[in-house]
Amino acid sequence: MDERAAVTDKAETFLRGLTPRARGMLVRRLESDRAVPGEIDARRRLILEAARAIAASRGAAKQATAGGVPDMRRLVFGAFEPYVIEERLTFPARGFVTAATLSHLWAYACTELLPAEFAVWNDPSAAPPPTDEAARRAEAARLEARLFEALARHVEAIADEPKRQQRFMSRIGGEVARQEVDDMIAVRDRLDDLPTLSAAIVHLLDSGPVDMGLLEQIAAYLAKYPHTAGWVAGGVFRRQSSVASLIAFAKLLAHGETARHIRATPAAAAFVDLGFAAADRAASRFLTILRSGRNAADAVRQIGVFRSVLNELAVGLDVDGDGWWQQRMVVIKRRFSEMLFAEFDKLLPAMRRAFRMQETPYPGPADGAEAVFLCAVFAAAGKSRDTLAIHGLIGRLTPLVDQAMELYALDLPTRLRSLDGEARAAALSAVDHLIKAAGFLYGEDYASHLRRSREQQLKAARPAA
Repeated sequence: MDERAAVTDKAETFLRGLTPRARGMLVRRLESDRAVPGEIDARRRLILEAARAIAASRGAAKQATAGGVPDMRRLVFGAFEPYVIEERLTFPARGFVTAATLSHLWAYACTELLPAEFAVWNDPSAAPPPTDEAARRAEAARLEARLFEALARHVEAIADEPKRQQRFMSRIGGEVARQEVDDMIAVRDRLDDLPTLSAAIVHLLDSGPVDMGLLEQIAAYLAKYPHTAGWVAGGVFRRQSSVASLIAFAKLLAHGETARHIRATPAAAAFVDLGFAAADRAASRFLTILRSGRNAADAVRQIGVFRSVLNELAVGLDVDGDGWWQQRMVVIKRRFSEMLFAEFDKLLPAMRRAFRMQETPYPGPADGAEAVFLCAVFAAAGKSRDTLAIHGLIGRLTPLVDQAMELYALDLPTRLRSLDGEARAAALSAVDHLIKAAGFLYGEDYASHLRRSREQQLKAARPAA
């Protein structure tokens, strides 16, 4: 085996042992790190080729599987699909079920609960051949009934056995997942009713004068089946994406405007709980953006969503009138603020790395992208400073950021006159990222001013020797 083959083989072995997320982070780092010696650069290219080959092979395998074997897991849990979210919440609420819980539950059914019936659907080579849509759905309905029947029996059997309960929780994803599974078992027989109820509530809220007859029918159903209220709220939120609508209906259901009235009506309280879960979900989405991708536009959008949800909760409900909701608001705000504090600690150092041209190594595209991301987060958070309770920190950082941006805006474009080669390419990239950061911080007018400055410096650049 020659050296190239040996390096490729080792790279593939190492890369296949990483999670897709870790593999993606490594690839992005290698792609952005251009300033390396020739021998190391050759190995870097081999590692990148191996990573891309793995991604291509997995994509092809996924397409082949999708074309030949029905996604039975999706069909079995199809009735819960409108309520599935990707984010793990700090305060779980009825009306949301996390995708990870369904994944763990399916794995548990395949390996321990009902392996004879479920495991075959995890192995494309052993799965039954494709059939028509009606047959697939009939099989999914049969498996769904078997799964929830077996789950209910198992949960009942371990009710008085803490060790078995602990083992069950560890298999399906923890305490939060266990609560979600219990909620799914409780609501399963009423799932067909939920879309109709959610649609009726949306109609009630949008139709002007309240239809008291319809309201009484909905209230009677929720009083009879209180465990469905959160799921109905989840359906309403999916249709309208508005926490204000949830609070408005909670007030109608409770026949009162205050948090105390709503708390006294469990079904109404479930709608408010779902509103807080929506805020919690926005915070979890923001954390996901921080941990992977770090896309500036996505981060700005999610900060706006979080601010909007908190404002709807604060305006629509006297949160201070209920100790539990007040504490939940404090915890959710603190969680989001702590994420922002951690990012703000990186802001000025990131700007120095990205926008200060001195000796090598010169700033690279990854440095510029990180500075742009942090500037975008800082600017968006500044617009939400009162909502997020970060007014003091924003006030202390703003003059430092302004001073730094003024310095870089004066210094960096002028360097384009005297630099050439690799240094000039790095400076051009840094100026482009500086313009993007300025757009987030100060608006398009200032960004346009910097673009004009860049063009002037490029025109005045010294002629090539």
